Amino acid sequence: MRYKIIMDSGKEYIVNNIESHSGLLKSFYNENGVPMGGKVRVLKNTFLFLDEEETIMINPSHISSIEVVGE
Repeated sequence: MRYKIIMDSGKEYIVNNIESHSGLLKSFYNENGVPMGGKVRVLKNTFLFLDEEETIMINPSHISSIEVVGE
């Protein structure tokens, strides 16, 4: 699938070859255990590559929205 990722600055990125939206979203979060048991998802505050060629890096904490733009 193809996704358009829009940053809070207004910059837009088109990402290809992502199998599912859940896989894309999982890459933006860490799962941490809590002392009472269970897990909590925490948004990553670091740079991640968006593409397989490793030419686009973003910080997921600055994503404004994600849109599906095609198959």
